[in-house]
Amino acid sequence: MLKYLMITLAGFLGSYHCVGMCGFIPPLIQYRNWLAGNLLYSAGRIFSYSFLGFVAGYAGMFFHKVEFQFFQKFLTVFLGSMMIIFGLQITGNIKEKGVPGLDLIFTTVAEILSKFRRNPFFLGMFNGFLPCPLVYAFLMQAIFEGSPIRGMLVMFAFGIGTVPAMLFASKIFQIISPRLRKRLASFSGVIVILLGVWIILRAFGIGHHH
Repeated sequence: MLKYLMITLAGFLGSYHCVGMCGFIPPLIQYRNWLAGNLLYSAGRIFSYSFLGFVAGYAGMFFHKVEFQFFQKFLTVFLGSMMIIFGLQITGNIKEKGVPGLDLIFTTVAEILSKFRRNPFFLGMFNGFLPCPLVYAFLMQAIFEGSPIRGMLVMFAFGIGTVPAMLFASKIFQIISPRLRKRLASFSGVIVILLGVWIILRAFGIGHHH
C-alpha cells in the first residue's frame, strides 16, 4: 500500500513537470461542463496508463518465470538502472536528448488532438500514449511487478497522482513559477530514483522477504 501511495505522490509532484509538455492539451477541451470535461480527459489518460501498465506487467510475468537466476538478476538491475536514469532526467541531473523532428511531431499531434476536443475521454486516451520520462519510469516498475494486475495498479496510482495538476493546467502557469514547478518535479525524480535503487537491492536479495 505504501508503495502505491509513493507512486501517487510521485505522479502528483512530477505532473507539474508534465504540464510543461502536455499543458497545451486541456485548454483544447470543448465540453458543455468544464469540470466534467476535464475529469473525462483525466479518466482517458488513466485508462491508457492502466492499459500500458497491464501490458507491461504481463510482459514482466514471463521474465519472472524464467528459470535462469542470472538472467532475472540482470533484468532486474537493468530495470532499476533505467528507473534511476529516468529519475535523473526528471531531476535535471541528466539532460534529455533531443529527438530530431520532435517539435514537428508534437505540432502534428496537437492538430490531431484538436479534432477530439469535443470528446475529452478520447483526448485523454491519446494523451496517455505521448512520450514522457515519468511514464517510462513507472512502466519499468510495472514490468518489475511481474503481474498484469499489479502493473495496472502501478500505472493507475501514477495516473491518479497526475489529475490535480492536469485538471488546473490552465491556471498553473499563472500561479506556480517555472522554478517551483521544476523543484516539485525534482522531488518526483527522487522518488523514482529511490524506487530504482530498491529494485536493484531486491535483485541481490536485500530487503526482499519470502
